[in-house]
Amino acid sequence: MENRGHEELIPDEVIEEVRMRTEIVEVISEYVSLQRKGKNFLGLCPFHAEKTPSFTVTPEKQMFYCFGCHTGGNVFSFLMKKENWTFIESVQRLAQRCGVVLPEKEMSTQEREKARLRRRVEEINEWAANYYHDLLLKSPEGEPGRSYFKKRGIDSETMNKFRLGYAPERWDGLLEYMQTRGVQPQEIAEAGLALERGKPGKDGRKFYDRFRNRVLFSILDHRNIPIAFGGRVLDDSVPKYLNSPETTFFNKRHHLYGMHRAHQGIREEGYALLAEGYMDVIALQNAGYPNAVASLGTALTREQANLLKRYTGRVVLLYDSDDAGLNAAIRGGEILRNTGLQVEVVTLKGAKDPDEFLKNHSREDFDKLVKQAVTYVEFKYQTLTQNQPPQNILEKAELVHKLAPDVLKVVSPVEREGYERFLSLELGLTLEAVQREIKSLEQKNSKKERSGEYSPQNPISSEKNRDNISNAIICKSDPEAPQPTVDLGVYRAERTLLRLLLEDISLTKKIKEQLGTSFWRVSTHQQIFDYLDQEGSLPNRSNETVQSRLASLLLEELDTSQTERLLEDCIQGILSAQTEDTVEDLQARMVALEKSGDMAGAMALLKEIGERLKRGK
Repeated sequence: MENRGHEELIPDEVIEEVRMRTEIVEVISEYVSLQRKGKNFLGLCPFHAEKTPSFTVTPEKQMFYCFGCHTGGNVFSFLMKKENWTFIESVQRLAQRCGVVLPEKEMSTQEREKARLRRRVEEINEWAANYYHDLLLKSPEGEPGRSYFKKRGIDSETMNKFRLGYAPERWDGLLEYMQTRGVQPQEIAEAGLALERGKPGKDGRKFYDRFRNRVLFSILDHRNIPIAFGGRVLDDSVPKYLNSPETTFFNKRHHLYGMHRAHQGIREEGYALLAEGYMDVIALQNAGYPNAVASLGTALTREQANLLKRYTGRVVLLYDSDDAGLNAAIRGGEILRNTGLQVEVVTLKGAKDPDEFLKNHSREDFDKLVKQAVTYVEFKYQTLTQNQPPQNILEKAELVHKLAPDVLKVVSPVEREGYERFLSLELGLTLEAVQREIKSLEQKNSKKERSGEYSPQNPISSEKNRDNISNAIICKSDPEAPQPTVDLGVYRAERTLLRLLLEDISLTKKIKEQLGTSFWRVSTHQQIFDYLDQEGSLPNRSNETVQSRLASLLLEELDTSQTERLLEDCIQGILSAQTEDTVEDLQARMVALEKSGDMAGAMALLKEIGERLKRGK
């Protein structure tokens, strides 16, 4: 089904009907073993590894929340995270389940044609995957493919699980198969599965199969639908690997092999194993590592790094041990680090790749290697020095220069000093000398923006940190702009105000009269307030951070017997903190409001800044 633009046509009241008619406990119970505890249900979190249950489902409020990894939301949020569905896909599945009829999307002629082409390409890819797969498993013609996979230790169960296939040594095998299903050669070519000969013959345009005499790896999306294929030769012909070309509906920069199964494993394990080849992913997942993925036959891309970041903050690289693999690990690690991910690298001993290692060693041996993974900075140092150790002061200084940009990207002061100490010990230099050298480079680059810089004015922030409490300071979780710090007392006051509003929306009027609408220091709190103020109810379709915060607020116990007094205390606490704000605090808040699009709030702060400057404060 074509989803684009459909979400806007589903009225909020229909989405709310779907939510209310869905039993959240019933849905989540299909994924998590839940036990009743009072009015709530408790189980092991499906989004991170834990031994003590901290995952709570509240049927009364139709929300879930994990007190371990701070993931939460409504039933739509759960399915989006667990199944990697979009919001609209979650609504559609639940609507079908509970019998709610959704409005059909009205599309323009151009949109209808694009939707038709997408469905046609998906249909062609599905037929092609079935053709290659059935030929591998059942046809005498598929014996070369079966023999190859048998030598690689792949059984029929694995062939089914990953929809592996074989393309015969024929020019028109797929073309003939598709012809019986009414698919024209031009359509097959547009799907990337056939090629047109250079010059048309007397009978018109001629086409031939793209994949011939190759074992095939189906590249599946989150719905388990084939979107492309990767083929490997069985002899010494070139190219060794041949992948589907990019088309209107497929861009290999945005996909990872094995992600159709790994997106759940990555969340459950808490990290991703990033390998180099298709066979590595199959071997790893078969060995009990459901979090293994690989790029699609090309160097890792920024888009693929961002895809991983949706599921985890940590990636362990498992690249081949040859020079090409080491260089790919350095390039890939840099892309991952620049995306804000924690990167570690496993050095395989006695094997060129994970597939070979797992054939000759136990899972326990591999577990030890993963536990011994080194950080990206340490790995880069080892790679740069293994063939040419620095012999003199100039070479040591050059090495510090090469690694300084990686050290400067580290947001934690403790981790950064750890790397500086590592370099001082490895190079036989004093810690102070290494720190001064790196500091001088930092000052030279001070005019350039660096993501995640740590300072009191620009605190550590990441999507995983949420609001990081440290020394009574809370850091906002917007990674795109410098954010003002938030005092713990103000943070608690804001949470309590929102909790009161969730119990009684009529309190909005009094809050606005005394505090206005743009006083919130935590951006997530501002978003929730704006929605409650404008819509008067909870948002069904908001980002993951907002849904998690809502869930944590609703599960927070609050004595509402003295609501008026509690409300007044919170308001006075926030007003008191505002009088202590410095001009720098106000400027940081103003920038945040501008970036969020709240120009009225930003202008109000600009006016206050001007008045304070006039008073000399």
